[in-house]
This record gives sequence, C-alpha cells and structure tokens, in this order.
Amino acid sequence: MSDQKIERSADALVKKLEEYRAAGRKIAMCHGVFDPIHPGHILHLQAAKRLGDVLIVSVTADRYVNKGPWRPVFSERLRAQSLASIGDVDHVIINDAPSAVDLIRTLRPDSYVKGSDYEDPAQDLTGKIGDEAAAVEEFGGRIEFTHEESSSSSSLINKYFSTYPEETQSYLEKLRDKYSAEEVIERLQAFKTVRPIVIGEVIIDEYCYVEPLAKAPRESVIASLYKSIESFAGGAAATANHIAGYCDEVTLVGMIGPDPAERAIVEARLAPNVRFLPIVTSDRQTVTKRRFLDRAHLTKLFEIQHLEMGKINGEAETDFQRLLDEELPKHDMAMVNDFGHGFLTDSIRTKIMDDSPFLALNTQTNSANLGFNMITNYSRADYCCIDLAEARMASGAQHSSPVECGHRLLNSMSADSFMITTGQAGSIYQLESGENFEVPALSPQVIDRVGAGDAFFAITSPWVFLNNPSDLTGFIGNSVGAMQVAIIGNRDPVDAVALYKFITSVLK
Repeated sequence: MSDQKIERSADALVKKLEEYRAAGRKIAMCHGVFDPIHPGHILHLQAAKRLGDVLIVSVTADRYVNKGPWRPVFSERLRAQSLASIGDVDHVIINDAPSAVDLIRTLRPDSYVKGSDYEDPAQDLTGKIGDEAAAVEEFGGRIEFTHEESSSSSSLINKYFSTYPEETQSYLEKLRDKYSAEEVIERLQAFKTVRPIVIGEVIIDEYCYVEPLAKAPRESVIASLYKSIESFAGGAAATANHIAGYCDEVTLVGMIGPDPAERAIVEARLAPNVRFLPIVTSDRQTVTKRRFLDRAHLTKLFEIQHLEMGKINGEAETDFQRLLDEELPKHDMAMVNDFGHGFLTDSIRTKIMDDSPFLALNTQTNSANLGFNMITNYSRADYCCIDLAEARMASGAQHSSPVECGHRLLNSMSADSFMITTGQAGSIYQLESGENFEVPALSPQVIDRVGAGDAFFAITSPWVFLNNPSDLTGFIGNSVGAMQVAIIGNRDPVDAVALYKFITSVLK
C-alpha cells in the first residue's frame, strides 16, 4: 500500500492534485532529504498535515544531497518508501533537482511547510528558502513553519551511523566539544572582506575520456577509442576559483601564451569575481596538461604535457615586475602557486617576498621539475603548504616523519607556520613556536586527487591570514580536500555552501 503513494512523475501527481482541488481540498507540501527519518520528522509531518487536507512530501534525489561525508546514509528509494509508510503522508515524490523551486511551481501547493529552523532566512546556509517562498507565493500559496520538537539527522548519523575510523570519530568528538559548526562557518564567512592576489602559472587541464580496446596486433601499444574531452582552468586559476567563492574580489596574475583561443578557454572558466591580469609570454604557449582516462573507471592511463622548461623571457619578466609593483600594495595577502614552469624567476620571487604584506606559499613538485622546484627556493613566508613528499625532498630527509620535516623547514626558512598534507593520513600544521596540530583525513571517497592540494591551500591561506584558531586549520583544509577529491579534476571549485554543510554535518 505504501508503495502506491510514491509518484513516478510530477505530471501524474499534478492530475491527482487537480482532482483534490476540484473537491475543495487544500494541498500542503514538505520537502527535504529525510536521511534518516527520526521523531522530529514525524512531528513535523503531522503538523504539516494539519495545515492541509492532502500532504505531499518531496525527497531530494541522492545526487543532490549535499550534506557532507557518507551522505545520504539511505538511498532515495528507501527514504521515499519510509516516508510513504507514514500515515499522515498522502503522496511522495523524488525531486531530481538541486532545489524544490521548480517542483513547487509545478505542483502549486496551498502551503509549503518547513521546520522552525528555516524561519530566519539568515540561518539558511543554502539561501534557497527565499526562492522557495517566492515560488509558492507566485500563485497565491504561502510558506508555513512548524514549531514541533526537533532533532538533527546529522547528530544521529554521527552518533550511530558514522563510518569514519575510530581515530577520526574520537578527533571529531573532541572538536565538537570545543567548537560549534556555526562558529566555524562564521569565521569562514569573514573571508568576504579579504583582498587576495593569486600569483602563479595558469594551467589548462584537459581530460580526454577513452575506452581502452586491446593491444594492437603488430605494436606494443594498447589502443583506445576516443569518447570525449573537457577542459578545466587549473594551476593558479583553480586556486583563484576556489577562493572566489569566499572572498568578494580576487585578483589573478598568471602566465599564459599568445594564442587567443587558450586565453578564451581560461577566461570562460574563471569565476565572475576573479580579475584576471595575464602575463603573456610570446615565446611559449599556455601550460597545457592532457590526461587520458578510462571513461568507465576514471583511471588515468597517461599524460601529455605542453610546456617550456626554461624561465620566461626578459620582456615578460619586466612586465611581471611592473605589474607586481602596482598590484601587491592593493591587496591584503599574496597567495603564490609555484608550479616550477619558469614563471616565477629568482628576481620575481625576491620581489614577492619583499613586497607581500602576507605571503602564503605553495610550491609543487611534478614530473617536469622533480627535485628542483623546492619551497626552499623562498627564504620567507607567513604560511607554507606542501605535501609530505615535497617536504621530505626540501628538507633532505627522505625517511623523516612529517613533524621532523616541518621543524627542519621552519628552522631553515623564515616562516611562521607550515602545513604538510599526507594524503589519507591527513595533515599536520606546525607553528614556529613548536606547536603541532595533527588532523586525520576526512575523505569518504576519492574520485580524483588532481586539484586537492590547490583547494586545500586556497581556503587555509585566508584562514591563517585572519589569525583563526590554529587547531582548526587542518580541519578546514581536510574538509576542503575531502570535497575536492570527489570532483573530477578542476571541473568545479569547492562551493562555500557545500563546505558549510560538510562542516555542519561532521560537527553536529
């Protein structure tokens, strides 16, 4: 019987609602994730039914549930079936959209019913409640709020359904005792007024999706069938896009080649509030890295890089120096992504170190510069962020622990703080004072590691600049990293609202 309440299409439900209206019956509608269903949900649905004669409940589809790690716990099918088994619910429909706005306009309920925690629009992290209220009011309906006793799905999941390792759960329990999600989110929202300038190589990341076939009969090569290709703005452009979701204005100074088509690719993929100031190199193309992936499993097969190995020419370097003279004084902080592809020469590095009011530094070792692009090419930084392999190479300590590597680098560089990321082992944040803060990884699944370091660096840099609690720095970075590894390449930046939901879900 309960399965008969589950509607397969909005069109079919609309016809039933027309019959209800013809009989003079009022329609109430609730919408949410309902993962898992708990007593607070039951009370909310009972109160919603009292506001109408017929109660419709729409359920967010799995792919739009954006509540943090391991969510949803229960599939859209199970959530819909559970709701349909509740006596006060008359119809259930799965909403395959990021918000309920379009479904509200289609179903035209008399009352759209939300819990009291949505009554203050300022407390709505998604910002969607205003759009939903406007949608229901378009045709004379109204938004209503219930005030029943409530509880938190996230709290229940963290207590009874968490699939994090015991060490991670213990860490999060201690963090919950010290900080609230609201406090952490408020600190992140303070990024809005920070004025960062991002400096580094712009990279076009190309993902070419193929279907592997078989070994060629007369060659020692595996043939692949081309399927599709997409391009992302990578390198320093990815860092700028990440931080643009948190700061009102971001400046990007990056190296590109003279080809207008390459510039168009980059500019089309930059966030609207990123002001791009390109340094055009007449003698080299924009760094482009094409990765070939097995489309079925997203496994990387091989990579082709288009780049020049030497430093930029004198004319480009002069233009770069002049631009830094103009721009560095206008910004609160400089965020440097040094990928070691010749853009950041010794004289440019010196200028950045001398003139940056606050310097956040990330250098990266890759297949084109292995062993050469060390963070020790810089003698000063306020905040450094690199991975463990890079830290071991830079400190000359191949088998040392992250803490030992960090202390060596802090002693050899004039740096106030050092972050070392260690993949699935998490991260370690070290201060000049000798304090260490270790944070376990928070990644529920890894789809693609490309861009995770850039995302981590992008969001932790203004966090450190604003003197936020040091014991939260790794937590913020690991949260961002956990979200980024679930995204293909640099297809999308880590969205601020999604990050706030992630933090809320693990700190409830």
